[in-house]
Amino acid sequence: MRRRLPFIIFAAALTGCSESFYERDADRQVTAIVKQREQQALGYQPAADVKVEPSDRNIAPSAYAKIPVSPIPPPGSAQVEEQNVEVEYAPLGPKRFDWPEGAPVVRAGSSYDSVDSLIRERLRLGPPSPGDRPVRMDFFQALRFGVEHSRAYQDQAEDLYLSALNVTLQRHLFEPRPFAGASLAYSGGQRDVNYRSALTSTLRAGVRQKLPMGGELVAQGLVDFVSAIGNNATSGEDAAVVLTGSVPLLRGAGMVNLEPLIAGERGLVYQVRSFENFRREFVITVATQYFRLINLQQSVLDRRLNYQTYQTLTERSRALYAAGRVAFLELQRSLQELLTAEDDFISARETYFAALDDFKLLLGMSTEQEVEITPVALDVDVPENVSEEEAVKMAMKYRLDLRTARDRVEDAQRGVGNAKNDLLPDLTLSGRAELGNRPGESARSIDAGSSTYSARLDLELPIDRVAERNQYRASLINVRRAQRDLEDLRDRVVSDVRESIRLLRQSQLSLQIQRQGIDLAQKRRENAYELLRSGKSTSTRDLVEAQNSLLRARDRYESARATQQIQVLRFLRNSGTLRLDPSAGAVGHAMDKLDTEGRSNNALSPK
Repeated sequence: MRRRLPFIIFAAALTGCSESFYERDADRQVTAIVKQREQQALGYQPAADVKVEPSDRNIAPSAYAKIPVSPIPPPGSAQVEEQNVEVEYAPLGPKRFDWPEGAPVVRAGSSYDSVDSLIRERLRLGPPSPGDRPVRMDFFQALRFGVEHSRAYQDQAEDLYLSALNVTLQRHLFEPRPFAGASLAYSGGQRDVNYRSALTSTLRAGVRQKLPMGGELVAQGLVDFVSAIGNNATSGEDAAVVLTGSVPLLRGAGMVNLEPLIAGERGLVYQVRSFENFRREFVITVATQYFRLINLQQSVLDRRLNYQTYQTLTERSRALYAAGRVAFLELQRSLQELLTAEDDFISARETYFAALDDFKLLLGMSTEQEVEITPVALDVDVPENVSEEEAVKMAMKYRLDLRTARDRVEDAQRGVGNAKNDLLPDLTLSGRAELGNRPGESARSIDAGSSTYSARLDLELPIDRVAERNQYRASLINVRRAQRDLEDLRDRVVSDVRESIRLLRQSQLSLQIQRQGIDLAQKRRENAYELLRSGKSTSTRDLVEAQNSLLRARDRYESARATQQIQVLRFLRNSGTLRLDPSAGAVGHAMDKLDTEGRSNNALSPK
């Protein structure tokens, strides 16, 4: 038994302790430290236990896949297209409020009349030069410009490039890698070494290959030239062809050796998904700000017409007061509403210019560049008869971030296997074979009879594995954390999809309501005007309130129409079915980098 005991200890040290032992050992030390620190810092010991399920140690085969599966939505109809609308010849803008012919008129000077006269005077000398004209940009042109010039878009594209750059390095490390070099050495000595002095030059060249399952092979040729400087040294030359290799048998052997390559390949897939998610979010962000600008444009126009309407109403009220048909209070009310309308008009213009600067920054455009945002009619494919259950199923299948969260659980499980491998002893098998020339012969005289070979087995016992033990315990915690992140993201995806459906239905109903609100406000204004014109009413209050109601109704309608289009895009984004490839219609073409580069030279040219 005494003779067998050393062998038993050696075998136990060779195999190393089980991973459960390292887990219990780490828990024991951590629990003691945490309890002590909690008692010192809090005065009591709250429960802090990290549980590990048996499934956390299981590694799925798909965890080693270099390219994880990404479900792609099937091709369908384009979600957003430019609507071809033929506009008949008619005055632009909403219907203006005018008094009938024959009514008393007292005209006052208007700043808009002077501005219009200046414009007409300038046009008498010809159209303005192309450099003075602002750039006209609609929704799809804004997307193209943003793809080419947006700073945030460029950052995301560079992150994708850097991920691919890392993959090229990891792939290269498993390819044959040539190397070459030279060295020059001087050696000498004193009396005990017979005054030897020589100059030795060494040339080496070869190739090394990293093995997939661990280890490395190196094949190289060496040539040494010795030039004697002193009489006691001997000149000569040696040449050798050397093949060396080492293969780990326990620690570092197997799939753990491919971890940098697997992590790099999977990280590239994750970055591709992240970039696509950014592109989809970029479309929604651009659409949100674009439609806001269109709404603000309409708001400025409505408030300008509203100001002109109150100018006319004030003139009429002044004339009616002079004729004794209305009280001076009604004239004062008209003047007060005129001042309010002017203030609203100025505020609307400033709000529009501030939003326009934000839009330029989003697209990566200089704020000094003059831009004219042109409205474009969009044909939005509103999802019909889509239930919450169907939308949730689509999101569970096609959401890219959800797919990445599932893959990261596999990454964490693969990390457990890698950390478990680090607990093993180091057992390395190495070998060397050398073929050279005989002593005294030239370097080119390679003789097989002078070949040598050797094999070696190195063992390092796992005596100190505290760092590896901590890494293994942390890897088990990372599995649970990745699973919780997946569960949290899954719940948030379900919540986002359901909210998108509710907001989409709400926007459709709101659009119908606001359309009816405009019709009702127009009829209300016409009735109030008719009562005032026929003399049945001597107060302008009803007409003023009707005019303000019509203005608010138009604002709400334009906002509801833009909101519906944005909610459609958000629903497609949340369900994972928003496609931006070139075959997906106008939005896909606008987001196509190759198509955009062909238009970039004309992006800032006036039209």
